[in-house]
Amino acid sequence: MGDKSAVVENLKKVTITIEAGTSPESMDITSEPADFVFIFGLGASGLTPFEYELANKHCDEEVILRIYPRDIPVIFAHLDLPFFHQLPELDSFFLKTRIEDVQPATGRELIKAMAAMAECGDGCCGNHS
Repeated sequence: MGDKSAVVENLKKVTITIEAGTSPESMDITSEPADFVFIFGLGASGLTPFEYELANKHCDEEVILRIYPRDIPVIFAHLDLPFFHQLPELDSFFLKTRIEDVQPATGRELIKAMAAMAECGDGCCGNHS
C-alpha cells in the first residue's frame, strides 16, 4: 500500500489493480484483480482519457468506468492493460481501478518506457513500464 498523500500526476510511476465486471457492484468477469504499472502522462498525444480519470487521485482511491470495447484504443491509447485481449464479447463492461502506489519515476524507468513506446510505432506492445 502506497503513501496516501502521493498524488497521481505527470511522470509518476503508478501502480494500479484492475478488475472487470458486468455491473459496478460485481467484478465478475475477472477472477481476481490484475496489477499494472505505468508512467503517468508519458503518451505522445498527452494524457489518455483513462489517465484523466486517475489524475490527482491518491493511493487507495478507486475509479469505476463503464467501458465499451470499441472505445478501448481511444480510452487507453498506448496503455495495454492486462486481460483486455481475453474479455468475452460484451456490449460493455465495468472496469474498477484501484490506485495502489504512486512513486517518482526514475530516469531509467522513463527511458525504458519511452523506448518501449517508440518500438511500438502505431501499435501497442503493452510493455510501457
